Amino acid sequence: MRFIPSFSFRFSIKKALARFFLFIAGLLLGAFLFMPWEVLWSQAFKFADSKISKANIQWGDFISAGPLSFEVTNVHITTDKGIVITVPQLGFEVGFSPLVDVRVTTGPTLSAKLFQTKSLTLSGGIDLARLVRMDGLGGKVRITSDVGFPEWGKPPRTGSLVVRSDQVEIPGGLIAEDVNVNAVLSGNQFQLNSFSCGQPIPVEAKGSATLNWNNLGESSYQISGSTTFGSTERQFSKSGNLSKYLNF
Repeated sequence: MRFIPSFSFRFSIKKALARFFLFIAGLLLGAFLFMPWEVLWSQAFKFADSKISKANIQWGDFISAGPLSFEVTNVHITTDKGIVITVPQLGFEVGFSPLVDVRVTTGPTLSAKLFQTKSLTLSGGIDLARLVRMDGLGGKVRITSDVGFPEWGKPPRTGSLVVRSDQVEIPGGLIAEDVNVNAVLSGNQFQLNSFSCGQPIPVEAKGSATLNWNNLGESSYQISGSTTFGSTERQFSKSGNLSKYLNF
């Protein structure tokens, strides 16, 4: 009498490979999910700090961190001119639409979004007193902007900018009320369609600038308008280059 086994063993290369790759995929997924992303993003900040010679970057704690996004507190950027820019909370996210979303929170939040259409949009607001360390500077400003680029890495070709604020504190003890700015960009031509502010010295102005993208300080500008002192209105006109205003 011959013994016949009730089961048979068949070795399958396909099944073995499938289980092996499934095991490897599980390890990779686990490493991906549980990787200390805050450490990697911190290293990215250190790398950026080492590559930017004209500024020093410091940062605080990561509220959250993942492979494509992070939220970090107390980002300080100190330029070689001594200007300190402070972001109480900075958010960063990479995706498909938008490609990049950067959020600067200084009380209000200003969002900068970069799209595949080679456009950059700004929307939201900033608190000047919390953003820039400068005695006498303050006020909350609302910003809306849309900028288009011909190619990545090249200067913008089109753009618009609207800035509004109920009150801006200016170094020197002045407070400008009801500030409104409306401007557009076409190529290297910047057009200030309107600038106005109320008390203490009402001002209305228009102007333009021809931008030198290789050296913005050498860009030429002209501006004209009127100011009101009491019941007296005075006209003004000024022109020159932007170097004295961009020395930071």
